[in-house]
Amino acid sequence: MKIGHYVAVVAGQRGFENNVSGHVQIPLHAMQLLADAGHEVHLITTAWGPERTLPVMVPRGVPVHTVIDSRHRGGVLERTAAPGGGVSLRQFMQQARQLRSIARRERFDVLHFYGFNRTAQLAGLLRLTGLGCPAVVTVFGVGPESLPAPLARFLWRRTSALVSATTHVRQALGAIRVPSRLVRHGIVRDLDRELEAPAGPRHRVLFWRDPSPDNGADIALAVAEALAPKYPDLCFTFAIRPWWEEVPGIEDAAERHPNVEVHRFPYPPGISVAKLMAESLLVLQPFRKQSIDPQLVIAESLASGVAVIATDQRSNPELLVDGRHGALVPVGDAEATIRAVDRLLADRDALLAMGRSAREELPQTWTWARYVDEITAVYRDVIGDPVAPRTAAVS
Repeated sequence: MKIGHYVAVVAGQRGFENNVSGHVQIPLHAMQLLADAGHEVHLITTAWGPERTLPVMVPRGVPVHTVIDSRHRGGVLERTAAPGGGVSLRQFMQQARQLRSIARRERFDVLHFYGFNRTAQLAGLLRLTGLGCPAVVTVFGVGPESLPAPLARFLWRRTSALVSATTHVRQALGAIRVPSRLVRHGIVRDLDRELEAPAGPRHRVLFWRDPSPDNGADIALAVAEALAPKYPDLCFTFAIRPWWEEVPGIEDAAERHPNVEVHRFPYPPGISVAKLMAESLLVLQPFRKQSIDPQLVIAESLASGVAVIATDQRSNPELLVDGRHGALVPVGDAEATIRAVDRLLADRDALLAMGRSAREELPQTWTWARYVDEITAVYRDVIGDPVAPRTAAVS
């Protein structure tokens, strides 16, 4: 099959070629697997300027087409537009025309979109206005609608097929009477393989994420302030990127407590997320808001054999079994998170066993092994080949 893949904002700021968001990791890896299986894949993405570059994981030799971006966006290091806002109607219509032109010129069998509400509704609009091929959409999450509900539902349902990796997203779509199929994927980033030198013993409580309130950096800071004095043999580590609205006080905590440390990306020689993870007993991911379902940093931590404390929301319970792989805590509840961390640290042997269980059990559900068969079954269904073999969607 000849498959186009539309992914907005694949190019990132220079210096971040290996620092790739989940909404980009998943489609690029899917493209590689489809190419390896003998399909012809093309990437369509929004155009970028000289300050940006494509990530290293773009499959080699894949044709890349660009369209105008209908949104005004900030970069990794700064924010120049409100997240989720800044849509230009004129540029949106131009983007739609360019996508139709590419699809017709290349004569794709399927155009596969990846994104959220607006991306799915763009795909539905294109199907209504002569895209020339089926439009499959992988839905990473369902957010608040900017369109009137009947119009939004109408556009959702004009797509050829909607696909999600999580039951949470399927249920959210079902709540607005939009059908979808469940096709799970695995993780892309293998932190075990990234480890370049032997790691030390597991002695860290690690927060690795942008230091924002949405990511719960203030909750992680409250944990460090409360428990660093109680556990002087452990290191409470913040591995963070520059952020335009950083939670205050992280550096102050490192000055007050000898066992609180901060590493900022790009990390100094000898420091990497892989090394920090290999030396961790516990990872903190107390999200208030999540950028994608499933949240890949949780999955990557569990796959590395480390127990995780995450918030009990959205698709997190599909990744992390409370009491078996770590703990789920209420959103925004610093005291509950401190108690959960304290409880897990009190029994280090049990905590290490949780990490081992996570490493063994996560790949049983979250795997790429079935992905190509399942997604190509979706493609064949929407193309309408009556003799092609079918693979039932995961349930």
